[in-house]
Amino acid sequence: MNIRWHLRWLIVTGLGGLLIFAAVAFTALLRTQVNGPLYQHIALNTDLVADYVPPSGSLLPAAAWGLAMNDTSDPQEVQRYDRLLRAASKDFESVHDGYMQRLPPGSLRDALQAAYEPGHSFFQVAQQEYAHVVIQGDHERARALIDSTLKPLYQQQAAAVDRIVDMARSDARTSEQQSAQIVRFYTVLMATVGVVIFVAGGAFSFRIARGINTQAEELQSSFDQLRALAGRLQTIREEERTRVSREIHDQLGQALTAIKIDVSALVRQPAGDGPQNARRASILSLVDETIQAVRRIATELRPGILDDLGLVATVEWAGEEFESRTGTACRLDLPGDELAVDAERATAVFRILQETLANVARHAAASRVDVRLAQDRGELTLEVRDNGRGMADVTSLRRGALGILGMRERATLIGGTLTITGAPGQGTTVRVTIPEMRGI
Repeated sequence: MNIRWHLRWLIVTGLGGLLIFAAVAFTALLRTQVNGPLYQHIALNTDLVADYVPPSGSLLPAAAWGLAMNDTSDPQEVQRYDRLLRAASKDFESVHDGYMQRLPPGSLRDALQAAYEPGHSFFQVAQQEYAHVVIQGDHERARALIDSTLKPLYQQQAAAVDRIVDMARSDARTSEQQSAQIVRFYTVLMATVGVVIFVAGGAFSFRIARGINTQAEELQSSFDQLRALAGRLQTIREEERTRVSREIHDQLGQALTAIKIDVSALVRQPAGDGPQNARRASILSLVDETIQAVRRIATELRPGILDDLGLVATVEWAGEEFESRTGTACRLDLPGDELAVDAERATAVFRILQETLANVARHAAASRVDVRLAQDRGELTLEVRDNGRGMADVTSLRRGALGILGMRERATLIGGTLTITGAPGQGTTVRVTIPEMRGI
């Protein structure tokens, strides 16, 4: 499974889902915003109802002023009411023109035009005939004009205004219902988009997590297999070393010993001239050196003392051999009795000690090495400490340090841990801890 591919798809779908969600939310805001077309339509109907109620709108005060004009005999009052009628006429025309510009073509606009015509005729009659008759003082004729002309126009305009108000209220209610439906629709749509994004993202995340988990399990399985293979190779290597060491020690050692006996017999024969005696001594010395070399090689391949006497004796032998070979003082702190350690762990501990002492000889420039082997509460501990140059940064050991890597791997294979501490000029300490010791 390609994790990068799924991550890219997760990012793309997440961004796409957010864009869709933002587009839906923006559309909903445009459709339902306070200054949007729908709310403007509702506000227009509300204003229309407010301006045309009471029923006859601006004709009601005009009719009242007309009646008051006919009831007074004061010329100044008559002139004042006449000015009020003219102002009401202008207001009527202004309100009508404003709504005719704001209303779109339709039944409400037609109804407004139908209400305008009797209202316009009402003001024309009131200004051109009725006011002139009242100013002349002909009150009887003025009352007759009210009953015959002005009152029917007033009633006709009032009925038309009632229809306008009903239509505007109905239209406003319809627009409000539409607005509520739009809000509900886009709310459900946004919630659905959100749920889809959440589910899709969750599904992709779950698939990615499952893929990562599967790959992690496969990787861990590969590590375990490699570690088991490394352990098996170490076992085979130790077995082969043991076999070769025994063959060298037994067969080649015996052959060399027989050769030495024969050569010694020749050397003990009556002495001849000087060159011949020197040659015999040289041959005997060479045979001794060869025997020692064979024994050393056999011991390095697999010290027989490890199988015969155990781990404690082997550590003691390794420390003494290191001191005699390098001249570096080696102080040993060992248990008084042999430890009950199985062959696999004993071999691993010895090989780690062997590699550590080799590193001290090659790199540490130390004058003393302290080796401590102890067993406490079933836990085996090997600690090697030197007083050499130390390490500048133990945590960043280079990857090429295969010896240290092999030591760590040996400790891990037997369930133990290996730690290395040190500081420049203060030496280095290698500590191996093996928990849950098992007896032989």
